[in-house]
Amino acid sequence: MNKLVRLMIVLAAAALLPQVASAGFLNIPKQSLDLPTAGRVNTKGLTVGPTGFYVMCSVIPSACKVQRAKNVGSTAGDVQLTVETLALLDRVNREVNGAMNPQPEIGSADVWKIGGASGDCEDYALTKRAALLRKGFPTSALLMTTVVTGRGESHAVLMVRTDRGDFVLDNLNQIVKPWNSTGYRFVTMQSPTNPRIWVKL
Repeated sequence: MNKLVRLMIVLAAAALLPQVASAGFLNIPKQSLDLPTAGRVNTKGLTVGPTGFYVMCSVIPSACKVQRAKNVGSTAGDVQLTVETLALLDRVNREVNGAMNPQPEIGSADVWKIGGASGDCEDYALTKRAALLRKGFPTSALLMTTVVTGRGESHAVLMVRTDRGDFVLDNLNQIVKPWNSTGYRFVTMQSPTNPRIWVKL
């Protein structure tokens, strides 16, 4: 390959880089000054969580106990959002989305499970939550959340509460987004103070 051809390839790649970044493939900033911010979702009092959640807690009590932050910066229960933390959230979101296949619930039972080769939306979210708990995230910052999509469908995501706002890990999107940029209507969420309690949004 001669020098002219190599130069043309480099220039073409440089021209495409901003388009790739804007498409969300390079959404991790290089320094903390460029970190995104999100609002804080408002809570409106206690409510009852999904039935499948309570069944899971009875079968796997460890999935519903409080965990404090371990080896992860946190302030008042919120994870400190750094370049490294955002990169970890991005990696976990993409890895779980890629490792599992979508599988709707079979029958009338709403079964919540962690891991496996397939599952529905809450199974994806629970698997991401478990992965981040293993990394030392506190339960106060990893909140299972129910939403309604723009198409009017019930859906579940993982809300990550940080010192720069609330972000969503979603099996329908490879990009970690601020909660108020998802286009969803937020309905209920685990309480940051107690993972067995749910609140209205």
